[in-house]
Amino acid sequence: MNERPEWLEEIVNLPDVNANIKSFGGHKQWVPNGWKAEPETHFAFEIMLIISGVQETIFDGITYQFEENDIALITPGLRHENSCISEDGMEYFCVHFDIDDPEIQQQLLMYCPTQFQRENPQYEKIATILLEYVSLLNQTAFTIKEKLRVEILLLNLVNNLLEYAEAEQVKIDHSDNNSLILAKSIAENIQRNFRTFTEYPTEENRYLLTMDYVAEALIISKSSMLKSFKKVYGMSPKQYLDQLKYNEAKFLLHQPKLSVHEIAEIIGYQNASHFTRQFKTWSGMSPKDYRKVTEN
Repeated sequence: MNERPEWLEEIVNLPDVNANIKSFGGHKQWVPNGWKAEPETHFAFEIMLIISGVQETIFDGITYQFEENDIALITPGLRHENSCISEDGMEYFCVHFDIDDPEIQQQLLMYCPTQFQRENPQYEKIATILLEYVSLLNQTAFTIKEKLRVEILLLNLVNNLLEYAEAEQVKIDHSDNNSLILAKSIAENIQRNFRTFTEYPTEENRYLLTMDYVAEALIISKSSMLKSFKKVYGMSPKQYLDQLKYNEAKFLLHQPKLSVHEIAEIIGYQNASHFTRQFKTWSGMSPKDYRKVTEN
C-alpha cells in the first residue's frame, strides 16, 4: 500500500459522515371524535403535525393537548397514548425516524420538547417541512427523484430540529427556571457518567450508571430528581440512560471488530444474554440481526 503523501496531510478534508438517519412510514389520517390509539412505546423518534382538530396525548401520566398546526415530538422509549377530543374529528400527519449518531440523539433528547414552542425561530421551518411531506402523499407511486426528495426532507427536518435544540439550549442557559436548570444538570450528569463508563468499562466504575450516584452528586433525593426530570423531558432519568445505551449500542454494532459480548460490556451489561434481550426490546431484533440488516 502506498504511503500517504505529505502534502495530503496539510489539506483540510471534509469530515466522514455516517449518521445513518432513516425514516419509516410517514402517513396522514383523519379520525373521528373518540378515536384512541392503543398505548405504545417505540425506540424511534415520532414527529406529528396536527392539521385540524384537537389531539390529547398522555405521556406516562402527563397530559398534553395539541391543536391545529401544533407539532409534537415523541422521543424514543416514551410510552404514549393518543386520542381525538374534537367534535368534528381530527386530521394529523406523522413520521417516524431513527438516528444512529449518539451526539444528534442527545441534542434532540435534551433540548427538543414534547410540544414545540411557536416562538422558537425554527418552528415555522419545521412545520413547512412537514407540510411538504404531506403534499407528497397525493402521489400513488414514487420515482427515484421523489424518493430522494423524501430523503432530503428528512435531512432538512433533522437539521432544523438541531437548530431548534440549539435555540432552546441558549434559552435554558440564560433561564432562571429552577426545574429547567436542574433537569439539564441531571441529563448532563447522566451523559458524562455514561461516557466515562464507556471509556473505562470496569466493575469499579459500574456505580457511574446508577441513579443513586447522580442524585448524590447533585445533592437531591431520587424522588426530586425523578419529578424534575420527568416534568421537563417527559421520561425518567433511567429511561434517558437506556436511550443513551441503545444509541451507543447501535453505533458500536457498526464496528465489525467488536463482538456482541464486548459491546455489552462497554455499555454496562455484565453478560451478553441480558444485553441481547434488552436490545431486542428496544429495536425488535437481536444485536446480530441488527448488524446483518445494517451491513446490507
